Amino acid sequence: MTGLFNRLLRYIAQRGLRDAARLIPSESNRLEQPSRAKPAPDGQMRLHLFGANFEHEADAIGFCTQPPGTDLPSPLTVQLDGAFVDHAEVEVVHGAIKQRLDTFLEDEDTDDVLLRLAGDNTLIILTERAFCGMPFSLDDTQDLTYLGDIMVRV
Repeated sequence: MTGLFNRLLRYIAQRGLRDAARLIPSESNRLEQPSRAKPAPDGQMRLHLFGANFEHEADAIGFCTQPPGTDLPSPLTVQLDGAFVDHAEVEVVHGAIKQRLDTFLEDEDTDDVLLRLAGDNTLIILTERAFCGMPFSLDDTQDLTYLGDIMVRV
């Protein structure tokens, strides 16, 4: 617990109080009217991050994929009712989150995401392409905490 508190203080010191509000999930991010995202600059892609807790990796993957052999939606798409989600653009990272984030983020950005995860053991990454150019609105759900979006180089 002390380690998490120290990371929080370091984050606030580095980023200032303005960004500290992102750590407190008290306000809804949901837009009344879904909207299309602004196009990403050339050579970059926007990723939307969610934190969750699943006992096993198979549970996390099952949450994010359509049940095999059915036309039923995945629990992910049911809970993200403000967005159409293409499952091919969803990545589930269970356990080795830091190692995965280190492949496409700087150390400081990795620390920010880990701090926002606040102990969740699963990171769910949706690329901007997951929404197929359709308007969307994202927020926390029963099982997911919306961590926001980040821009990465491609």
